[in-house]
Amino acid sequence: MKDEKVKPVHETRNRVQSPPGTQHALLSLIGIGPGDLQQMTVAAQTALHAAETVIGYEVYIELVRPVLRPDQEIVVSPIGSELERAQQAVDVAVSGRHVALISSGDIGIYAMASPVFEVLRRRGWPGHDPEVEVFPGISAVQAAAARLGAPLGHDFCTISLSDLLTPWPVIERRLQAAAWGDFVVAFYNPRSQKRDWQLPRAVEILLAYRPATTPVAVAHHVTRPEEEIVLTTLGQLEPAQVDMFTLVLVGNSQSYVLANHLVTPRGYEGKAGEHGTASAERQARLHSFPHASRTSCSDIYPVTLTGMTGQRAVVVGGGPVGQRKVQGVLAAGMAVKLISPEATPQLQAWAGAGRIGWVRRPYQPGDVVGAYLVFAATNQRAVNAQIAQEATDLGLLCNVADQSAEGNFHVPAVHRRTGLVVSVSSTGESPRRAQKVRDQIAAWLGENE
Repeated sequence: MKDEKVKPVHETRNRVQSPPGTQHALLSLIGIGPGDLQQMTVAAQTALHAAETVIGYEVYIELVRPVLRPDQEIVVSPIGSELERAQQAVDVAVSGRHVALISSGDIGIYAMASPVFEVLRRRGWPGHDPEVEVFPGISAVQAAAARLGAPLGHDFCTISLSDLLTPWPVIERRLQAAAWGDFVVAFYNPRSQKRDWQLPRAVEILLAYRPATTPVAVAHHVTRPEEEIVLTTLGQLEPAQVDMFTLVLVGNSQSYVLANHLVTPRGYEGKAGEHGTASAERQARLHSFPHASRTSCSDIYPVTLTGMTGQRAVVVGGGPVGQRKVQGVLAAGMAVKLISPEATPQLQAWAGAGRIGWVRRPYQPGDVVGAYLVFAATNQRAVNAQIAQEATDLGLLCNVADQSAEGNFHVPAVHRRTGLVVSVSSTGESPRRAQKVRDQIAAWLGENE
């Protein structure tokens, strides 16, 4: 379906004329449900039937034709003109008519209620002239959930993947937060002919937090004659099968498929068998660090990472400690993203020269997704702990500046010369001691060459 703008089409039939002195400015905002008139509330049908003027997108007008009266004025509005449609509905209502503005699903969810109230706000609406009433409808996520069984049994969220009105960085931040929080996620506006990369990116983000076997439902035209629902997994989802008439529903870590139904338990306890074991293991991993305080070097396995050129490192913290971390990974040729509202003059200079990327804000969950190495180097203990926990959940290598036991690698003191790299580690307990020993070794090497 192309988002082409055309002029609104007016179908003027014998309009209902209100008796003189009885005109009432009334705007009914009506959610018509997912498409089947049986799924439309009686109150919504009554209000729609009573209106003098009905305004809506062409597809939605056709869905409610059986409810309309022959003498109603029908205004067919094109797709992509939501604000104009809202303004028109308000204008006609202000003239003293009863106007019904319709949207599929619930008119308050990604639909026309919000643009209408934006128009009213700009006009200084006092709460009357016109009077506004809202009739809820069954949303796409509810209709799909009913077909699937019980996928919304626990906390869930809906996210629109359309970046026409919302900047993509905002959408991506919400995706990362939903993935981090283990929400069941319903994707509205998942894909169109012009927007074909957003859904694969959303899947990529979710896969960083939950397994590829996570159940997914792809629901097309729910409750309409063309209805089709396909059950798949997060790892096997085919974006090409998704369009603007599709809702994509992704389960959480506890969701499962039962006889072609998708179910999410109401809690994280009580799943029998292997599901219960997985749940307990995940909860233990989410709420505890795997690294105990170390009093010896017995569990240390030193390695030298190779092929670091171009690998991504995320450094959170723009102070002197963060600067040292950045300097070290730059020396290895890594691509560095610095996350910090402030930065040292040297870090600012590197960012200005394009040597590092600088995100000028505090750390947010999801910032370390896709990193090869993570460095928690802020001056806030709680933030460093949160970074370490996220890195642990994602299976990433993380260095924690102020609590070495929370991380899973230390940064040694390094001396480099042609054909030789010497590193000295105090297992993170005494960086100055490691630096002193390194300098002594470097001096000894210089004297004996």
